[in-house]
Amino acid sequence: MARGAVNRKLSAKHTDEVIDAFNLFDADKDNRVNASEILSLIKLLGGQVDCPHIQAMVKACDNNNEGSLGREEFLEQWNVFKEKVDEEEESEDEIKEAFRIYDKDGDGYITKEEMVAAITQMGFVRNCEEEATKCMEEMDLDKDGRVSYAEFVIKWRVS
Repeated sequence: MARGAVNRKLSAKHTDEVIDAFNLFDADKDNRVNASEILSLIKLLGGQVDCPHIQAMVKACDNNNEGSLGREEFLEQWNVFKEKVDEEEESEDEIKEAFRIYDKDGDGYITKEEMVAAITQMGFVRNCEEEATKCMEEMDLDKDGRVSYAEFVIKWRVS
């Protein structure tokens, strides 16, 4: 495959991820993400609203003249959100590798069947089906029956 085609494919995948993440945060669908929407989603996940990743996004909203982020501004913040804040955190490469373990068919989404397979492969969970259902309920934020990479990253960073 030509280098240009590979770069376009990677770029398209990254764009899909950012749009996916933006849509998860944009609760009122006004094409802007404000601090309240960020904090609401993190609370819904049972995440730490005072974690540095979230505070950086909230601060970016507060510092913006409109009090919210459009897609381009969100893109910048999403890239910061995915970065490692300290030595105890995993790098984005480590998070991607964990995602790949679950995303068996490599389509960029984790289905319940893939979740069951991954949990079964771990070997130490007694009721794999029940655990997979619980994981899907916690991570499938848009309730489309699958977990995107954006949903996975958000849950990973705030838990």
